[in-house]
Amino acid sequence: MDSDEPEVVRICKCGHDLVVRTSWTNSNPGRRFQSCSGDAGNQYGVFEWIDPPRCRRSIDVIPGLLKRLNNQEKQLKDNGQKLHGLEAREDDIMVYRLCEIVACVIILVLLILYLRATIVCM
Repeated sequence: MDSDEPEVVRICKCGHDLVVRTSWTNSNPGRRFQSCSGDAGNQYGVFEWIDPPRCRRSIDVIPGLLKRLNNQEKQLKDNGQKLHGLEAREDDIMVYRLCEIVACVIILVLLILYLRATIVCM
C-alpha cells in the first residue's frame, strides 16, 4: 500500500475492519500484512501479506540491526537514569556545601561576638 494507492478499508468475516500491521519476526522483518482488528484475532483466517517477501540479505541483516538499535536505546535510557542520579547527587553536594558555608558564617559571627565581649571586658 504505497501512499499513491487509495486505501481500501476491508472488512473481516466477523465484521471488524482489517488493519495493517508490521511483522518483526526474523523471517519477515518489517513486512506489512493485514489482519482482523477484533478481539478474535485470526479466528477467521483473515491474513494477507501487503509487502512482497524480503530478499535473503534483508532477512539476514534487519534483525541484527534491530537488535543493535534496541540495545542502543536501552543504553541511552540507562545513561539517562544514571545522569538523573548524578544530578540528584550534585544537588545533595550543593546543599551540603551551603550548610558548610552557613556553619562557617555562624562560627565567624560567634568569634566576632566573643572578641567584642573580650574587648569590652578589658
